[in-house]
Amino acid sequence: MKGFLNNTNRLFGKGNAAKKNNQTSSVDRSSITVLVVDDSRTQLYVSEKALHQFGFSVITAENGKEGIIKAREKKPDLVLMDIVMPEVNGFQATRYLTRHPETSHIPIIIVSSSDQEADKAWGLKLGACDFVTKPTDPAQLLTKILRNLPDKQSSQKQSELAETESHQAS
Repeated sequence: MKGFLNNTNRLFGKGNAAKKNNQTSSVDRSSITVLVVDDSRTQLYVSEKALHQFGFSVITAENGKEGIIKAREKKPDLVLMDIVMPEVNGFQATRYLTRHPETSHIPIIIVSSSDQEADKAWGLKLGACDFVTKPTDPAQLLTKILRNLPDKQSSQKQSELAETESHQAS
């Protein structure tokens, strides 16, 4: 476990791409709220830290049921959803959130350690807008978040996305 935590610096926010994206961005992301739903407290901590470094406001939930409740109450701009969780799994939570009028507008990105095409296809069929495999590359995650944000931040989103993609190319 100790080695895992030491490696998170490379994977979440301490790598060169993450530093470039965070340092060069002049766009305020603090008005964008991301809900992270994952049953691993370590993963929640690492994700929350990375998203804070990118400037986002973050809400966390430790299972699908809690994620549904928080999404309904807080109305985040985007949800990062794990698949394998107790009580209500990520597929069930995604189906619920995408089918209810009060939350159907919230984009959901599945973030899972599974790299099975069937899991990706099923998540997308249930209404998720994207899929990322753990461990996530911070720059890739940021790009996917920016691509899937609602249009209310469209001018901000377009300038940030262009900036992020230019850093990934370098």
